[in-house]
Order: sequence, then structure tokens, then C-alpha cells
Amino acid sequence: MEMSSLHWSGSLLHREHARNTRIEKALFPIRTETRPVFDLPDVQRQAPDFSAISPRLLRELALQKYIAGDIEQDVYIALAQELPMQAVDASGAVEDLSDVTDDTEFDFRRYFQNQKVLAASLGDEDRAATFDSVLNFIRA
Repeated sequence: MEMSSLHWSGSLLHREHARNTRIEKALFPIRTETRPVFDLPDVQRQAPDFSAISPRLLRELALQKYIAGDIEQDVYIALAQELPMQAVDASGAVEDLSDVTDDTEFDFRRYFQNQKVLAASLGDEDRAATFDSVLNFIRA
């Protein structure tokens, strides 16, 4: 069994005090140069052809514009939602969209124009206004 003294000397207390004092250092160095956390590619370089664009690319463009604050949330939701299996065009014909995948080119300009006409003819003015904003995004 080992025995130690319970008597503290003044020099030991002084040493303990010196060990507990620290020089404060910055935990994270502050850099003078700033850089963005992530870069959004500039979609203004070339205007995409919305008459032949894949749903995946359309969602990516819509997300970039939404993050940048260029489009409203309801426009982003309309652009980012999945296509239905079937859609009705302005003349009332049923169009089969089941073969359209994320990488298949699709005519979104015609699709949203038909959806706007249908919403207006059914009297859903809010939905028609949303599709009008979507078409403005596509035309820009």
C-alpha cells in the first residue's frame, strides 16, 4: 500500500496555479479571403430549351432559381413535382406520360400551357395564376 502526505506545501499550490492558467488562442483561424460555401452554376449562360428538357434538369434549374430568390415557392413546387401518368391537354385528349422518365426529354412548355388553359376553364384562378408564373419562368 502506498502512502501519500495530505500536507500541501505552498510551492505545490503555486505550481498548480501556474499550470491552470492558459494563453487563450483562437480556436478557428480567421481567414482574410472569403469564398462562398457552395457555387451555383450560372444558368443565364444559355437558355435551356423547355420544349425538350428532362424532368431532372428542370427540377435542378427550378431549385437554383428558388434558392437565388428568382421564383416564388408555388412556382418552384409546380416545376419540381413529378409528372402524372396521364394528362389531359387543352382539347380534352388524354396524353400518356408513363414513358417519361427523369432523363427523358419532354415538352414542358406545351404541358404547362395546357395545364394553365385547363385550370382557367375549370375556374381555378389561383392554379391558373401559378401556371402563368411557371410559363413566365419558362419564357424568361
